[in-house]
Amino acid sequence: MTDTALQQKRLTAAAIDILACIGIGIAFWVLAIVTQVALGMASSTAASYAGRVFHLIGSLVMLGYILGRDVLLEGRSIGKKTQELKVVAASGGAVTLEQSARRNALFAIGSALVTLSALFQLFPCVGDAVACLLMPLMLLGVVAAFAAAIVEIVMIIQDPAGIRIGDKFARTRVVRA
Repeated sequence: MTDTALQQKRLTAAAIDILACIGIGIAFWVLAIVTQVALGMASSTAASYAGRVFHLIGSLVMLGYILGRDVLLEGRSIGKKTQELKVVAASGGAVTLEQSARRNALFAIGSALVTLSALFQLFPCVGDAVACLLMPLMLLGVVAAFAAAIVEIVMIIQDPAGIRIGDKFARTRVVRA
C-alpha cells in the first residue's frame, strides 16, 4: 500500500525546489542586468563580460543546488524542509554529497550543459561559437530532465515505498522528518 500523504508532500517539495532553482536563475539574471547597466556607462565591454560572469556563477549555483540539495539543512532541501521531509541513506543514516549528487543526477543534465556553455562564453568569439554548438545539447538536456521528472513522479506514485530511480541509484529514501 502506498503512503498517499507522503507522496503528495514529496511532489509539493519537488515543485518548491523547482521554484527555488527558478529563483536562483532570476536572481543572477537581475544581478547581471543591474551590473551591466552600472558598468555600461563606463565600458560596454566590461558590462558584457560582467553579464557572462554572472551567467556562469548563477549556473554553478543552480547546478550545485540541484546536485547537493539533499545534504543542505540536514538532509532537507528547501522544498523538503517546508514539507517536513528528509532524505536518508538506505541504512537510515545521513545522506552524503555523493549520494545527493547520484540521486539528482538525472535532473542536472540540462543545468550541467548550461554551466558548460556559460564557461565557454567567458572566451569571446570562440567560446560563443562553442556555446552556440552546445545549444541543441542544452535543449536536449532540458527535455531529458523534464522526461526524467515525469518518470520519477510516476515511480513515486506507483511504488509502494515511493522509491524512485534516483533513490535506487543512490541507495536513499525519503522519510518524514
